[in-house]
Amino acid sequence: MSTLVLSESEKTFILHGVEQNFRVDGRTRSDVRPMVLETDIVSHASGSCRLRLANTDILVGIKAELEKPLPQHPDRGRIEFSVDCSANATPAFEGRGGDDLAADISRILASSYESPEVLNLAPLCILPGKTCWILYVDILVLEV
Repeated sequence: MSTLVLSESEKTFILHGVEQNFRVDGRTRSDVRPMVLETDIVSHASGSCRLRLANTDILVGIKAELEKPLPQHPDRGRIEFSVDCSANATPAFEGRGGDDLAADISRILASSYESPEVLNLAPLCILPGKTCWILYVDILVLEV
């Protein structure tokens, strides 16, 4: 992932905006962007939703399947993430432009949900060492 470097002028501009309760787009600090969340969008998925937050549009589908647990975690299910950035989402994603971002998001989500303190996957285990639920989470970035 890249590092964002701000000039002193940019930092001052941001700090003054925070102090004056003003953002470039006209919102105050407490104003949120308009959000629309629709559920049950994909009929053949176990669960799905579409989130529109300002100009960002994301579609998520979850498929639950019974499989054998991993040998290193025989007493819990698992969750796997797949992210795809549509070439139409932004000109930067044309061709294979969104592949690196998609891989980064997938990796961050997988590592974030790996800890049992974040999401306890033990209830997804049906028969330890034999059968568990696996949640396949497919995320499609439609527009950014």
